[in-house]
Amino acid sequence: MQSFLNSDCISTMMSLKPGSVKLAVTSPPYNADKKYETNLALAEYEAFADAWVSQIPRLLSDDGSFWLNVGYTKLSPTTTLPLTYLYYPIAIRHGLHLIQEIVWHYEGGMAYKSRFSHRTERWMWFAKDPTNYLFHLDAVRDPKLNRTIDKRNNVLGKNPTDYWYFDRVVGGNGKSSEKTSHPCQFPVPMIDRIIKACSNPGDTILDPFGGSGSTAVSAYNNYRSFVSIERDPEYHAAAMDRLTRSDRAKMEFIQGVGMPNSPDGSAG
Repeated sequence: MQSFLNSDCISTMMSLKPGSVKLAVTSPPYNADKKYETNLALAEYEAFADAWVSQIPRLLSDDGSFWLNVGYTKLSPTTTLPLTYLYYPIAIRHGLHLIQEIVWHYEGGMAYKSRFSHRTERWMWFAKDPTNYLFHLDAVRDPKLNRTIDKRNNVLGKNPTDYWYFDRVVGGNGKSSEKTSHPCQFPVPMIDRIIKACSNPGDTILDPFGGSGSTAVSAYNNYRSFVSIERDPEYHAAAMDRLTRSDRAKMEFIQGVGMPNSPDGSAG
C-alpha cells in the first residue's frame, strides 16, 4: 500500500497501527526563519518536536530504525542552535537509541564572508532496539571505493563510511532534472542507501514530513510500501505527481502494468 496523506503529521501518526513501520526517514522544519516555514519560539518548537518524535517508537517494529536529517535553527540574529542538540535528548527520552551520526557533504550553496561556507548536514540514525536492528551492509556497499585489486576486498565494494557525498537537488541555472517546487529536496540516491540498508522489500517506510516526496519515490522504486504525510496541499500534490514519473512507474508503464492513483491519495 502506498499512501500520500495531506494532513497534520502528529494526529495522523497517532492514528497509525503500532509496530507497522520498519523505517522512518524524515527532515522536519528547521525553524530557521525561512519564508516557507512558520517560525516558533524555541519552547514551542521543542514541544512540537517532542510531540511528533514521541510517536516514532510506538510505530516502529522491534527491529525498526529512525533516520532524522536536521540542520540549525536561529535563536536570535547572532545565536544559532544545532538541531542535533535539541533532538538527541528528545529521542533518547522516548526510548530510542542513537546508532550513528552521518555527515552528508554536498557542493554548492551560499559563499559566506564572515565564516566558513556551509556544505554539510547531519543524519542521526536511531534504533528502537540497539541490539536488534536491520542493517544490510552488502546492499549498500560502494564498488567505486575498491581502489586496489586485493583478494581481501569484498567484491560488492567497501562500506560507504559515515561521511556521504550526494549532490543537492538545486534549482536555478543548474537545475536538477528531479527538482520540484519544494525548497529542501532530498536526492533520491541518498534515501535509496538508507532504505536499502535498514529495510526489506515489502516493508513500510514512514515520512512524517513528506515534502517533495523523495522518501516515497525511493520507497516505491525499491519495492517498499510507504506512508508520506504532508500538510501543504501544493507539496502534497506535487509529490503524488512525482511518483507517477519515478523510475519504477516509467518501467511499469512500458510493461503495461500501470500505477493507478485513488482520490484519497493512495497509490497501488
